[in-house]
Amino acid sequence: MHFANLLTTLFLLLSTAYAVPIYKRLYRPSSEVFSVIAHHEGGVFQYHLLMWDGEDLLLNADTKAFFGRVRASQGYILNLPINGTLMNGTQEAAGTANVHVDPLTYKLTTTPNANNATHGFGIHDSKLTYQNSSSFLACPDLSYQGQYHVYWGNNNQTQCPFGARGYTVDLLVQIDAYTNYNPSSNQNAFLNGTLGSNSSSQTNGSTTSNSSVSSQRKKRFFFF
Repeated sequence: MHFANLLTTLFLLLSTAYAVPIYKRLYRPSSEVFSVIAHHEGGVFQYHLLMWDGEDLLLNADTKAFFGRVRASQGYILNLPINGTLMNGTQEAAGTANVHVDPLTYKLTTTPNANNATHGFGIHDSKLTYQNSSSFLACPDLSYQGQYHVYWGNNNQTQCPFGARGYTVDLLVQIDAYTNYNPSSNQNAFLNGTLGSNSSSQTNGSTTSNSSVSSQRKKRFFFF
């Protein structure tokens, strides 16, 4: 009888010890750093690497490539780690920038102030999302450079400035570790008060299933 009790106690202790790291892995405070390819199904363009000029997110622009990460720990903001190298090759202290979605125009710009960062970004099925939507809009810059500014699509209701024609794009996240990173798939078991909660639960009216993790592998694009 005593031996059976001892075995039960040991089993419970081992179960608790092994359970902690498993549950902790359910929550990632930040995604890995990724680049983004904009895909448009049309004859004007098909693929453009997402770029960043220090202020705006751009397509078909002669500037730096965008590298970012979604940070759940700060409310699912889209954050750009900066290595301190300026465009002219000089060095400054490493910093950070955060994507801001204009509440009136839905244009994507950046801000160094975390308080002005826009919340609600995520990754679903290897696509960047905002407010559970993966639809973005590329609006032409009316300069001679032929570049495009990036706007949130707002369920196909966003209009480009000056009546210009926009192009719907998917922003394909270039990351191999996982295809989903959003409140539904990134459960914090301890903060939520539940252990092993199902990642297919509903969040903000949308449902994200683990089945998408095992879906077909997405193409990866390399630009040199």
